[in-house]
Amino acid sequence: MELGPVGRDYWTTGDREQAEDNGSAFVTAFRRLGIDFPDIEIKEPCNDCHIRRTDHVINVGQLTVTEAGEFAEKIDHAMDQLAQYRKLYGPLKESATDPAG
Repeated sequence: MELGPVGRDYWTTGDREQAEDNGSAFVTAFRRLGIDFPDIEIKEPCNDCHIRRTDHVINVGQLTVTEAGEFAEKIDHAMDQLAQYRKLYGPLKESATDPAG
């Protein structure tokens, strides 16, 4: 067997790619609300940990009490705006919430 050079794909599994895709979508959704998680990370599965973890985990890091309050205010504000929209125009149609639609 000949061992040649490897690229980045050597380290990346389909599960890792899915975790990165979902993690990116998660961060993007919150950034649209003005919320950022500077300590967010993807943790690898761990069979040797005291808590067995068979899947990748997205860890948002630690939030201060102040940050939690600020984030809650931003989310509540966005939800209030959505409620007002629904009150004026009715429920959102599927094509309005589907980026492909």
